[in-house]
Amino acid sequence: MKNDEGLDFALSRTTGRMVDITMVERGLACDCICPSCGATLQARKGRKNRHHFSHYVAGSAAATCEGGRESALHAAARYIIAAWRQIELPALIVRDGGLQDSLPGRTFDVVHTELPDEQSRSTFRGAGAVRPDVVLYNGQGEQVWCEVRVTHAVDDLKQVRLQGYGVSTLEFDLSGMYRLGGWTLVSLELALKADDAIRRWVFHVDQARLAQQLRERRLAAEEQRRDQLDLQNARQPHDPVDSPPHGEDEEREGLNLQDCGELIPHPAMGLIPKDPSKRLAFIERSYPAPRCYRLARAIAFLRHHPHGDSTCLVTFGSMGSGSRTSEYDALLSEFACSAGLSCSYFGIPESRQVRGIRCHELLDAFLTGLQAETGSANRNSSLSIET
Repeated sequence: MKNDEGLDFALSRTTGRMVDITMVERGLACDCICPSCGATLQARKGRKNRHHFSHYVAGSAAATCEGGRESALHAAARYIIAAWRQIELPALIVRDGGLQDSLPGRTFDVVHTELPDEQSRSTFRGAGAVRPDVVLYNGQGEQVWCEVRVTHAVDDLKQVRLQGYGVSTLEFDLSGMYRLGGWTLVSLELALKADDAIRRWVFHVDQARLAQQLRERRLAAEEQRRDQLDLQNARQPHDPVDSPPHGEDEEREGLNLQDCGELIPHPAMGLIPKDPSKRLAFIERSYPAPRCYRLARAIAFLRHHPHGDSTCLVTFGSMGSGSRTSEYDALLSEFACSAGLSCSYFGIPESRQVRGIRCHELLDAFLTGLQAETGSANRNSSLSIET
């Protein structure tokens, strides 16, 4: 039997409830009808094919009606949800660029349910009205509407209308499973309750509020970044010893947020450029006036964070052959650990972000000591050559 033939669920004439193939007798003794077209069904429970319901018309088996399997699965899911006395609502997650905010999931205790298609409340009738598949109520009068998707998702027009009602609406997406066949009421209920992949909010009463908060945070971060750049652009040139190589100042002179391309969030600096080259130029603007330390076959730069001395950026660069940047990077990690400082990679080679009390003072002493050791080693080397 093909997977798109036969029904997994049927409507019992005796009880008026949804049943699956495991709950009924074989053949016409099942006493069931099709939830879609109302035709008589027989229970096919042989040894070769998957057990299923099939249409029985004019004394013989007939083809499944158009949309029969989808309608049967849809109806079964609605009846299952309507019988729940409790539902675990998923978290609401809202994103804006690289920012994200959320409301945690929660337990919703159900005291009353409605199936609007089978009831005549005026709320769900009339032109432009939305009839959810299931309506759940808790003891405080709060509603959650449920939509079961089998073949048709909630379209844009319906979503706009849902927003007009102002009721949080949860969609259960069964579109990826209905062609599989072999479902029972037990297995379907397990999927509806436990499979987070099929549940999503198509509307939530707090979604607009979270989206507005994220937008304000993003705009504030961008404005802060522009202010920092304007401040850096207004500063006088650095001392030539501490300035970057000739030509880089001119290249960075017009740097602003719009020139940085795509931005990504950073826990310490807010929004920074995603592109590594633009990020490096941007960071040199944000960590102004570096102090330089000349080491053996390397050079170190120590930069203040613009917001205070508790965060610094240390960068090692190569000088001459046989670079020792990796060695100095390891020494920095050991020192930071012993001094109680937090040391982490910054996303640029040979660059470390260091945090802690008296961070700049301690790092300056450490790098000055390395520089002094280098000078002493050079003097001893010169004396040995003269001797």
